Amino acid sequence: MKAVFFDVDDLTFDYLEKNKIKGVEYKICKYSANNIPESDLFYLLDAEVLSFFVTSTGIDGKFLDKFKNVKLIANRSTGFNNIDLEYCKEKGIEVVNVPRYGEATVAEYTYGMLLTLVRKIARARRDLKNGNCANLNRYMGIDLFNKTIGIVGTGAIGRHSIKIAKGFQMKILAYDLYPNQEFAKEEGFEYVSLEELYKNSDIISLHCPSTPDNYHMLDEKAFKQMKDGVIILNTSRGELINAEDLYDAVVSKKVGGAALDVLEYERSLVDFKVNDTDMPEDGILLTSFVNLKLMQLSNVLLTPHIAFNSIDAVHRILSTSLDNIKAFSEDRIQNSVIKR
Repeated sequence: MKAVFFDVDDLTFDYLEKNKIKGVEYKICKYSANNIPESDLFYLLDAEVLSFFVTSTGIDGKFLDKFKNVKLIANRSTGFNNIDLEYCKEKGIEVVNVPRYGEATVAEYTYGMLLTLVRKIARARRDLKNGNCANLNRYMGIDLFNKTIGIVGTGAIGRHSIKIAKGFQMKILAYDLYPNQEFAKEEGFEYVSLEELYKNSDIISLHCPSTPDNYHMLDEKAFKQMKDGVIILNTSRGELINAEDLYDAVVSKKVGGAALDVLEYERSLVDFKVNDTDMPEDGILLTSFVNLKLMQLSNVLLTPHIAFNSIDAVHRILSTSLDNIKAFSEDRIQNSVIKR
């Protein structure tokens, strides 16, 4: 059985080299599935297993039709919105993920971003390096103590975020399609409607997957329901927020600040080949332009989708991914995301 691993960095390469699966031949690619060199394609097409990271996008029928023998897609992440699940289901291709690897990792990073934003740490560091930090009013921030945080999505990461919020003695509201009332009772918070969460939260943190139903859930209508000066956090998926509406809300001061580790259409425009067939469509171009405008705002903190990126979490991702492939090689399926 041949398994092709895309998006392989040095840490992943070393891990794969040290952890072989008996009977599985590895083909390790440092490029993403979107940038396969023509010279390499021939040596990959007979693979039965394809393994992607989030930097490989658009894994659809057009892409997968090239791989006539593929039987398993092993996504090295929790999210799988980069893969056309309907196509895979139709073709009998199994898709597996890493359901849990970094609830603490991502939650900790979320609060790191929050503190960096509301205490103006990045600005202070930049000004100190430039010898321009005499005016301390530039760094006036807010306490987290006694603030109300609204947690949207109480899966593993959302639940860990609630535990951290309690450490800061914050008030907690939560929303989830499937409320975990037992956990709410244990931790002493309440589930409310989205409208109530928007209305009463000083800080709103998104911890939910991207689905067609919650696409652009934070849009102009949602922002209008929120407190003036609300802080927005997103370490989940960029598609949850309408970037143009967020930009307008920040400029108007309806939103006091935003800390975002994810954006819709995260791939830089330089990843697209400049020709008529490969240039992104107008909607992608517009959103990418708005993302660039967001980067210029002093009260918006952006990072390049790295909330997951601790050495501990990456090792857990790789361990589970290889376990998924090993199980498949033994005619077992684990961590499937295909609904049958």
